[in-house]
Amino acid sequence: MTGALASKAVEWLVAGGVLTVLGALIRFRGWTFLLAGYDETSRVPDDVVRQVAGNTVLRVGIAVVAFGLITAVTDPPRVLGVVLASAILVAVLRLVYRLNTWPPDPTSGTR
Repeated sequence: MTGALASKAVEWLVAGGVLTVLGALIRFRGWTFLLAGYDETSRVPDDVVRQVAGNTVLRVGIAVVAFGLITAVTDPPRVLGVVLASAILVAVLRLVYRLNTWPPDPTSGTR
């Protein structure tokens, strides 16, 4: 690698930066319309979706930026990419599980 950043490192840094910004917009600004398939008629309260989904996207974005930084300064082993992909998969599965198993509001009268 020369003095300039490798194209792969730039790709990881840009993707991680975009995810981090999107996660912050979801978490702190309430932009839940960025989440595919979610609307305000969901049984999960909007503030819970903001917190759970926003935090997940933020974590993934920060992890991808960190991987981009590692890629920029060194040539990481291929297994590190697999570890990152596995961590992202677990985070997304955890997000889907948490939102799909959210207990209904006891005051709404639905079960």
